Amino acid sequence: MNILRFLREQAKDYDCSVCGTNHSRSDIRVLGKLESAWIVRVICSKCQTSFKLLVVVEDKKAAITPVKEEPERPRRPAVSLDEVIDAHEFLSDYQGDVRTLFGRKDKVAETKTDAS
Repeated sequence: MNILRFLREQAKDYDCSVCGTNHSRSDIRVLGKLESAWIVRVICSKCQTSFKLLVVVEDKKAAITPVKEEPERPRRPAVSLDEVIDAHEFLSDYQGDVRTLFGRKDKVAETKTDAS
């Protein structure tokens, strides 16, 4: 049995639980094999959410069981063109050092207070 071919055929029947895209075009990779089971990683073709499956084959039947799913990370919105231009304009006139630029605001305030 070609497990990868079997999984690609089965993927057509499933949609991503995050974005709803059908898994027919998702990246499916076999990570390893344990006796009659395969460990498989699936990455959604649209939102790039990944999860792992434990696929157990018994008597020519395959049972697909999710392995521990990776915790869902909150997605930040993409950086807009206006934000890139604002950052560029800010940095072109910036005269400070990197520590001040990327330091936490409360630490920057402490540094200024200590210097006084």
